[in-house]
Amino acid sequence: MNSKPSGLSFKLVLLGDGRVGKTSLVVRYVNNSFSEKQEATVQASYLTKRLVIEGVPITLAIWDTAGQERFHALGPIYYRDADAALLVYDIMDDDTFIRVKNWVKELQQMAPKNITMAISANKSDLVRSKKFDIQEAESYAASIGAKLFVTSAKLGSGIDEVFLDIATRVLQKKRSSVEGFSSIPQRKGMVIVDDEPEKEPQKCCS
Repeated sequence: MNSKPSGLSFKLVLLGDGRVGKTSLVVRYVNNSFSEKQEATVQASYLTKRLVIEGVPITLAIWDTAGQERFHALGPIYYRDADAALLVYDIMDDDTFIRVKNWVKELQQMAPKNITMAISANKSDLVRSKKFDIQEAESYAASIGAKLFVTSAKLGSGIDEVFLDIATRVLQKKRSSVEGFSSIPQRKGMVIVDDEPEKEPQKCCS
């Protein structure tokens, strides 16, 4: 019975520089629509998407954060209790990839330790040749336990894959944790409990 819960809700936050296409990605994924004149997000917007993974109904609560520098300080409000983060950069703009690395450092310091991360190399439709180099981005993603996806909100390519991957990995983490949503405190508690019996034999046998 426990292996098939009635439904789960995962919080996913999108992070990245302004104008890299975060909102366009979410709107394409949730509503399957695209606008050339997408307005800049102010602070954050919120959309939900329902899907079923391995028989489990899941609601993705997607927070699309503003990329402008003046809203940067609001980041922790949205990601401090997130299950996952999608870091988006413009495949044609190296500076936006550097910003992704900065966001990752921030997440590693302030977000939940078991947060699931993925990276989107967005706007692939703008690349005229197929010679764009994503090797550095792929190796970087692997180094932080994330996955890299080449996406285009305009063409709708790679988008279902990235969100499905995130939701699947979060579900797997929830299943492998002891108490699902309270996995982090439970793990800490287990470490303390496990340590105590080990000390007892050492005292009596020394």
